[in-house]
Amino acid sequence: MIILSLLGTGDYNETIYTWGRRKKSAQFMQQALSAWFPNTSLLVCATRKAKGKHGKVLRETIPNIKMINIPMGKNEKQFWTIYNRIEENIPAESELVFDITHGFRSLPVLALLAVAYLRAAKGVKVKHILYGAFEARVGEKTPVLDLLPFLNMLDWASATNRFLETGDARKFRPLIETKGGRPLNVHLNSAVKELDSLSQALATNRALRSGELAQKVQEKLLKAQQGKWEPRHEPLKLLLPRLADSLSLLSRDKQGSQEEQLRQSFGQVEWLLQNQQFEKALGLAREWMVSFAQLKRQGSWQPIERKKRKAVEDWLNDCAKGNVATPDDWEAFIGVWKDLGNLRNDLMHFGFRDAPRTEASIPKEVEEKIDGLREVVSSLGLELPEVS
Repeated sequence: MIILSLLGTGDYNETIYTWGRRKKSAQFMQQALSAWFPNTSLLVCATRKAKGKHGKVLRETIPNIKMINIPMGKNEKQFWTIYNRIEENIPAESELVFDITHGFRSLPVLALLAVAYLRAAKGVKVKHILYGAFEARVGEKTPVLDLLPFLNMLDWASATNRFLETGDARKFRPLIETKGGRPLNVHLNSAVKELDSLSQALATNRALRSGELAQKVQEKLLKAQQGKWEPRHEPLKLLLPRLADSLSLLSRDKQGSQEEQLRQSFGQVEWLLQNQQFEKALGLAREWMVSFAQLKRQGSWQPIERKKRKAVEDWLNDCAKGNVATPDDWEAFIGVWKDLGNLRNDLMHFGFRDAPRTEASIPKEVEEKIDGLREVVSSLGLELPEVS
């Protein structure tokens, strides 16, 4: 474990630092940390002025201390120097206790940003972010606060953005899970489990299941917002509306009419398109076209019956190949069916074919084909909602 601490130029007074059951009378927070974490490397970032004022005392009282010279942080160049000095002294996969008690001006913020980045860049595990709140002392006792939950706000934001962009919800569970007791907000706990299932359904192309799960998650997130919250879960409260809104395109109401369910199911195609999952968007669009043709020709597309579905798919392929006459009003639809199939096949071959499309042209072409599908579906009597 490594302790990373900051040192300013203040006139620090003797006090009793108190952190839970830990107590230590000391002039400097670093002295308390050395006592609480014996045999641990203690790195102290200090400017030349801070080092000149307090360095001698700290070296004399803390045997395992290492002083890191840093500039004042007056400009961007100095900011990067501070980051580099910290990065050089923190090995990959380290466990870190970060102390900002004696930080000077903007240095705690800069150091915190550096530490936050090192979590991703070098796998550093931040165990505590400590602050000796001298201004909040009672008598001779100065409370030491652990601000780690506020660093976890970055984890909440990261988990939310990852789900919004990819449908991967795996980062949520470790942030939510309550071990060894009943969670305070059971709806939140349940919503995250359903969100995890939704993530798996999206990853494994379970489109109908994804629609059902998205609706369940939306309902549970609404209930969770109205329930009691554990302090460590508070950051998610602000993210819930955005998270719930993102599920609108994926959600499908099983109680709606077949036409309405089909309309809602197209939202998943739009969601995949928005998130640049082009192969999946094309594949699902083709399956959706079969469902649409089933509804128009057979009167129903739910529940799924393989023989009936295959009959419609064979008819679409026969029309595309010219094996059967295509009704006039279905010609444009069959044209899109062929175009989507050709484009999907190009993507599924991963470029291993003659004259594959360029990666730069594919996004625009996929979007154009999906827009074309919307138009022909409208001409056949089903209006799809516009998506911004």
